[in-house]
Amino acid sequence: MTARLKRRLVSNDTPKAAEIRALVVCVAERLQARHTELNDSMNAAIEGAIADLANPELTEMLHASVEGNITTILHMLRNDIPIEHLQPATAATEYAIRLARAGVSAAPLRRAYHIGSDDLLAEIFHEIQLLDCPSELKLRLLHHLAGWLHHYVDWITRVVLDAHEAERQTLLKQHATDIFRLVHRVLDREPVEYDQFARTAGYRLNHPHVATVLWDERTLQAADQIEVLRSLATRLARVLGSSSDPLFMPVDRSTAWVWCHIPDATSPIDTARVHEVLADAPAVRAAMGTPVFGIEGFRRTLEQANAVRTVASASGAPHAKVMSYGDDGMAVVAMLVRDLPASRRWVADTLGALALDTEPAARLRETLLTFLRTGSYVETSKKLMLHRNTVKYRLTKAKRERGRPLTEGRLDLELAPHLCHVLGPAVLQQPRRAAEPESPN
Repeated sequence: MTARLKRRLVSNDTPKAAEIRALVVCVAERLQARHTELNDSMNAAIEGAIADLANPELTEMLHASVEGNITTILHMLRNDIPIEHLQPATAATEYAIRLARAGVSAAPLRRAYHIGSDDLLAEIFHEIQLLDCPSELKLRLLHHLAGWLHHYVDWITRVVLDAHEAERQTLLKQHATDIFRLVHRVLDREPVEYDQFARTAGYRLNHPHVATVLWDERTLQAADQIEVLRSLATRLARVLGSSSDPLFMPVDRSTAWVWCHIPDATSPIDTARVHEVLADAPAVRAAMGTPVFGIEGFRRTLEQANAVRTVASASGAPHAKVMSYGDDGMAVVAMLVRDLPASRRWVADTLGALALDTEPAARLRETLLTFLRTGSYVETSKKLMLHRNTVKYRLTKAKRERGRPLTEGRLDLELAPHLCHVLGPAVLQQPRRAAEPESPN
């Protein structure tokens, strides 16, 4: 109780405290005689003002809660019982729990107590006016009873709102558990009815969709990041063109699986839009599957997303913040990353000194990869914004660093620099000698 509110209540050293307490009992007795009338008035006030509480299935419990509160209040006033000695009425807490189960938020419940207390205060004022005592005493009595009722409402609303929130959290956990079990039944290829899945998870399997693994890369992060990831998942669904909420499934405190409906399974994912979503969350990364359709696609796109996450986790490159299975060569990289030591040896065998983790070697790999893909000095110089002679010089040097002709093992030669680009130091060799300076041409 605040000091300001405490000053409003009658204490033993308050002038005429005994008279005021006697008048409190008198008012309470008069109200007790009108108990049924008070019940009807308060119920009508609440039901008329708050449509969310007009559910016929819960009306009886609302009336029981109102009756229980009125009975408690009048009993306390008639017997001078401190609020600190109160135990919450079963009807009041049970009603709060039932509202949570019915999906009614706490806001209407809070309003109901304020509306009910205002209605009761009006009846208290009416009874005080009928008292045969000085106006000054009536005013002091009203001041005391209004403060007392405010104190009671503050106490009881905290009790019932705590009960409501506890039940809501229990329901959320149970719902999350139900979704978790159902999703894993789908992933484990157990029979699941489409309509049952939609009712439980709020997500339809017979639509085009794409899966994403979202995670916070701060491995020592102590705080639970699930709500942050949930918010990002909702924004992700919107930029992917979904008109419905995503299916969000936490894996641990910093990782979640997300499925989003998309308008068209044939269109590639615009990862630039995903980068925009994650721009305000620098520690969060995304690994995405490809757009697919139906229940089999539901499984496949998650498999792809988890494979891409393995690639992203192995790579230290900046572009690894958002990666998609649909990215060029990602399917092959995802297979090669399963055995990094073997892949590292293969890169070294394929590229020779071009596999060094140095800036000069990276420039040569980029030039070589671009040339192999375009097949043209002119196109390579355009794409890399280099002079044609510089491209020729770099390719000559790449041949020398590799130790064999660039025409030998062409497929391996194109894949190995790409693997270096995606995985970076994870498949590169540490330099043992200083790199030669590049020609200024």
